[in-house]
Amino acid sequence: MMKIVVNDHSGHAFPLQLSKQFAQSGYEVLHAFSTSFQSPKGNFDDLHATGGKLTVVPISVKGRFQKYSLLKRRKQEIEYAQQLIRKLDIFRPTVVLSGTTPLFVQQYVQRYCIQQGIKFVFWCQDIYTVAIRQIARQRLGFLGFPLWNYFNRLEKELLQKSAHIISITPAFNDLFRNWKISPDNVTYIPNWAPIQEITLTEKNNSWARRHRLADKICILYSGTLGLKHNPAMLSAAAAYFSKHPDLVFVVISEGLGATFLEKEKARLQLDNLLLLPFQDFKDMSDVLGTADILLGILENDAGTYSVPSKVLTYLCARKPVVLSIPLNNLSAAIVQDNKAGYCVSPEDQQGFYDHIEKLVNDAKLRQELGNNGRAYAETNFDIQEIENRFLDVFNTILHKPVAESAAAY
Repeated sequence: MMKIVVNDHSGHAFPLQLSKQFAQSGYEVLHAFSTSFQSPKGNFDDLHATGGKLTVVPISVKGRFQKYSLLKRRKQEIEYAQQLIRKLDIFRPTVVLSGTTPLFVQQYVQRYCIQQGIKFVFWCQDIYTVAIRQIARQRLGFLGFPLWNYFNRLEKELLQKSAHIISITPAFNDLFRNWKISPDNVTYIPNWAPIQEITLTEKNNSWARRHRLADKICILYSGTLGLKHNPAMLSAAAAYFSKHPDLVFVVISEGLGATFLEKEKARLQLDNLLLLPFQDFKDMSDVLGTADILLGILENDAGTYSVPSKVLTYLCARKPVVLSIPLNNLSAAIVQDNKAGYCVSPEDQQGFYDHIEKLVNDAKLRQELGNNGRAYAETNFDIQEIENRFLDVFNTILHKPVAESAAAY
C-alpha cells in the first residue's frame, strides 16, 4: 500500500482535507505543516474518521518565521527541512507531495527523496521567483539581479528534478516551457476549498454577536496581506465608506499588511475598520456567515503567478465577491465566468468602490451572486474526485522507470 506524505508549509485547510481523504481511502499518510508561519490554518483539531491512518506533524522553528529577511528565513527553512527529513526517515514514504513550501525546504527535501528513491511531487502553488524579484528590486535595485538570478535558477532546477509537477493554473505553462519542463511531467489540478467543512450559517450567529456585527453590513477580507497585496486598498475603501453608519470593514490577517492597517486606522480615524488576527478554523463558518460581501486583492506584479485560495473559500460561503486583482488571474476568471461577483484591475480604485456600493444597496443581487458562487463550489469541490486525480499522478510516476521520470528534457 502506498505511503503518502503531504507537506504544506502554510498549514491551509484544503491540503489537510486531501490528507484526510487519502487516509479515509486506506493509505498511510503523514501531513506536515509549519506552526511558525503566519497564515490561516486548517482545522487540525478535527482528525476523526481517518481510521488511524493519518499522522499530523506540526513543525516549529526557533522564533517567528522571518518572511522578509532572506538570510534569517533561509536558516529557518533549513531547520524546518531537517525536522521534516527526520520524520521521513522514520515514516519511509512512497510519495512526497510538497507545496506552499519555500524553496530551500523544497531543495533539501527533494534531495533527500532522490537519494532515497522516493517520488517527489512538486505541488506548484506559486512561482516564488516572481515575489523574490519584487523584493530584490525594491531593496537592492540593480544589485538585486544576481540574487533574483540565483533563486530563478534554483526554482527552475527544483521543478526540473521533480518526479512530477502538479500545477494549480495553466498560466504557469509558458514559464514551464521557457524552463524546458516537459508538458508530460505537468498535471493541472486546480485548487479547491473544503466545502464540507464550511456550514452555511445565519448572519446573527455567536461570532457576529461577539464582535457586534450582527446588525451591520459587513464587508470582510480574510487571509494573508503580504508583498503580493496592497493593504492600502482596504483602508482607502473603509475611508471612502466612513460616512455609512451601518457598514463595517472587517480585516482578518496578521503580519506586515495588518500592521500597516493598524497605523492607517489610527491615522485616518477609521472607526468602521475592525482588525482581527487569524481566526480558528472552527469559527470560519460563522465568520463567513457574518459577511455580506467578501473582498480579495492582488497586485499586478503577482499577475497570473498567484491564485488566491481565499477566493475559493469565499465561494463556499454563498456570499458575493469583489476582487481587485489582475483580470487575467484564474480567480478573476472563475468569479466572472460564474457570475459570483465583480473583478476590477488593481489600478481601478473607484471601480472597486462602485461595485462594493452596488452590492451594499442591493440585497437581492448579493443573494443571486452568492448562490452562483456556491453552485460553482458544489460542482467543482468534490474531494473524492480531486483525490482520484492526485492518485492517478502518483500511480503513473510509480510505474515509470527512473530515467523517464526526470522532469527536464
